[in-house]
Amino acid sequence: MTSRNDLPDFFQAEHTQTLPRPKEEPQSDSTPDSARLGKPSEEGFFTVLMDIIKRHPILFNVFFFLPFIVILISLGLKWHYVFYDSIHYLSDYNVVNGQWNDKDLYFNPGVDRYIRELDIAGLVGGVVSLFIGLFLTVTTEKMNRLKERLNQQEMDQIKTQTGLLVQATKSLNGIMMEVSGKVNEKVQMIEGTKEVLGGINKVIDLSKTQGNNLLILSNTAQIEAIAPYRMDLVAKHADVKPHELRHATQFDYARRAEALLRDSADVENKLKETAIYLQKTGSNAKVEFVTLNDQSEGTSHAFVKYLGKIFNEHVSVETYRSGSNASLSVNESIPHHNRFMVSTSMVKDDDEPQAALIRQLYQNHSQSMQEMNEMGIRVTKVNKTLPIQLFISSPSENKPGIQKSLCVCILGSGSNTSGRASKLNAFLTDDINIVSSMVELFYDYESDAALNTREFIRKI
Repeated sequence: MTSRNDLPDFFQAEHTQTLPRPKEEPQSDSTPDSARLGKPSEEGFFTVLMDIIKRHPILFNVFFFLPFIVILISLGLKWHYVFYDSIHYLSDYNVVNGQWNDKDLYFNPGVDRYIRELDIAGLVGGVVSLFIGLFLTVTTEKMNRLKERLNQQEMDQIKTQTGLLVQATKSLNGIMMEVSGKVNEKVQMIEGTKEVLGGINKVIDLSKTQGNNLLILSNTAQIEAIAPYRMDLVAKHADVKPHELRHATQFDYARRAEALLRDSADVENKLKETAIYLQKTGSNAKVEFVTLNDQSEGTSHAFVKYLGKIFNEHVSVETYRSGSNASLSVNESIPHHNRFMVSTSMVKDDDEPQAALIRQLYQNHSQSMQEMNEMGIRVTKVNKTLPIQLFISSPSENKPGIQKSLCVCILGSGSNTSGRASKLNAFLTDDINIVSSMVELFYDYESDAALNTREFIRKI
């Protein structure tokens, strides 16, 4: 039996995506080693002490200087009277007839009694305690200052990395705006899995018949991997409204979900067949697939992080029996786009539906990449979630004649971090300018993934 705790470690760990480190400016030889290594230099004890005195003179005088002077004077008096006037100090005096009978008393009876009752060990201990307290205060202040400087350095580094991320985002936004400005009557808006799968079919068919390059940019290695488990997409694919599934039997729902799963598998099989066909015909066309990394790299696990954006606190993963005539469970508090349905055949004993679904999606993702590699499809793994999906049929640059190109761009692929409905919107276009921009965007992601991989290997 398998429980949620039996999941691989990367499903139970949090992964954050790292940003490229900024280039460090060369430093002169006069720079201290600690600064060159990125660690702030430590301030001296007396430097920190003087700063504390300047900032808090009253507190310093009240809690250290004045007590130290009082203890020092008392210790001097006690020391003098004990060792240089021992006979007088050791004599026994008392009050007679209401008066102190010591005729040679020091200052007055109160001071004389105070001096007699002073403890030398206590006075010495008080001096030592004052200096220990002063040392601890200065040491704590030094540690706080060092921590502040380290935090400031980390903040500066985060600001630099954030600036790089903003620049990259602006670059992507610029490309998207350029694409948006070129949208014309040749762009066909499509929505829902049925139309999207149909558009992807057209792209694959064009590459096969014309010998074009087939370029795919997708978060998952399987075509529409999450769609067969989301209730609203299953309903859309079956041409019914999501609320109509409330009274559907579990058997009826299973048929609709299996239909979407089968159609997605057909498109994926056609992709693999086309890759084999292009190889056998000796065509120079390339089939390239860019998808999320299925393994941890550094502190990032791209595919698990992508799944974490989908299976958040807003969603509910439920089970159904594919052969049952019982109605689906009614859950009015969870919107249809946040309801994921899993067949009980996927869930093992004592396992949670969400854990089973995550495991299944991960295994399918890894298996599909392995199969594509065996078929000669070039698979590039990226370590950041992709904002769009692309399916492009693009002719080779050195191919003679006028060749047709085609592209399907999917905006929103099932990730709904905010809990709001994310429709599967896409557009299909054969406009040469838009397709060229998408091809450029595809190779940007591919080259960026290769660069990050080389940087990671160099560090190892």
